[in-house]
Amino acid sequence: MSTEQNLLEKWRELPQDKQQRVLEFVEFMHWKTKEQDKEKTKPTTPQVKGWMPGFFEEVIGGWVGEPLERPEQGEYETREQIF
Repeated sequence: MSTEQNLLEKWRELPQDKQQRVLEFVEFMHWKTKEQDKEKTKPTTPQVKGWMPGFFEEVIGGWVGEPLERPEQGEYETREQIF
């Protein structure tokens, strides 16, 4: 039995008011899916995401000082096990 047939069979077993609620839920999910599809295709910019205009152009690759180095981190601390 397909998912569609199984769903329809279960839906028919419900009382009328519950059938209406299931229908409303399915309509909501259909709407939400369409909205998410719109969001995926909507062009976005750093400004839309909250970044100041020109931020990435000014900052990326902008370090001109001495090379950054990570110092030794020392020994790893061993802790008691918590059960």
